[in-house]
Amino acid sequence: MSGIASLCGAALCFACVGVVIKQLKPDFLPVFTACGGLVCFAYMAYTLLPIGDFIKTAGNKTDLPQYFTLLLKAVGISLVCGVAADICRDFGEGSLANGVESAGKGAIILLSLPVAEYLLEMAVGLVG
Repeated sequence: MSGIASLCGAALCFACVGVVIKQLKPDFLPVFTACGGLVCFAYMAYTLLPIGDFIKTAGNKTDLPQYFTLLLKAVGISLVCGVAADICRDFGEGSLANGVESAGKGAIILLSLPVAEYLLEMAVGLVG
């Protein structure tokens, strides 16, 4: 609980300093905002490590651990692409942000092809 309070305090400090930077040197604001976003992303990644460990442990208890690994990779791709797209939007590059998000979606679809193949084999096995 204190970690999230610290993060919120840091975000408010970034916001206050951002207002001052916007008035004094508006050219530096996107870089400063991106740094604040990266701090939040780093905190999020650090706090989500136990979830990754739980998913790995749960996956090892089943007979399909490779699919749990794919799940972790997909979550990682979505988080990284989301943060990168937000940073691009902060720099005023909306089309680049959309491209990053589309590339992330494509990567997740490509990553999920083995799961789709497994499900199709199971369906064919049940029907036939």
